[in-house]
Amino acid sequence: MNDVACALLVSSLLSVLLATIQISIDAKTNDLRSIITSSFVFYILIMMIGNIITTLLSANLIDNNLPAPGSTKTSFLLAGPRWVWYSIFGVFGFEAIIQKVNVTFFDQGVLTIHDWLTKAKKSATAASLEKIVILNFQDSQLLATRLKAQLDQESIHTFASMQLGFDQYEKIIASIKGNDKINHEEYLAYVLAEQSPRVVKAKIRAR
Repeated sequence: MNDVACALLVSSLLSVLLATIQISIDAKTNDLRSIITSSFVFYILIMMIGNIITTLLSANLIDNNLPAPGSTKTSFLLAGPRWVWYSIFGVFGFEAIIQKVNVTFFDQGVLTIHDWLTKAKKSATAASLEKIVILNFQDSQLLATRLKAQLDQESIHTFASMQLGFDQYEKIIASIKGNDKINHEEYLAYVLAEQSPRVVKAKIRAR
C-alpha cells in the first residue's frame, strides 16, 4: 500500500474517531449505542469526504515542496513516513480549509462545507439526545422487569420504601391508588430502576 492510500485510510479512521468524540461531548454521553444514528453516519460521511480531499491536497503540497522519496537530497522537515504527515495535515488542516470552500449547484453557491458540517453535527447531536431518552426508558424497563422477577410483592414495597424514602413512597402509592390499569409493583420497580439503577443492579446481583 502506497503512502497516499495509507494516508486516506488513516484520515478516514480519524474522521470516525473525531466525529464520535465530538458527538459524545455535545450529547454528554459515553454510551456508543446512543451516538450511532443515521444522522451520525451522515455527519461522518461529510467529515470523511472533507478529510479525504484535504489529505490529497496535503499530499500534493508535501510532494511538490520536499525531495522525492529515495532522492539523494535530504530534508529534516517531516521526518518519518510521509503518509503520517499527509493524514495529519489533511485531517487537522481541514477546519482551516473548509471555511473557504463552497458547494455549488448549477453555478450557484449553496452552502459552504463548514455549513454542511455544522448542520450535520447539530442533527447528529439532536438524534443522539433523542436516542438517549429512548435507551434510558428501555434500560429502566428491562431493569424493572428483572427486579420484579426476583422480589415478591412485599419485598418490592419494602425495598421501595427504604430506597425512595417513606414520604416519596407514600406519594407514589397515593398517585396510582385506584387505577386498576397500573400494577403497583411494576410501577414501583420502574421508579426504582429509573431513579436508582445502580442500587437496583446491586440488589439483583445480591439475590
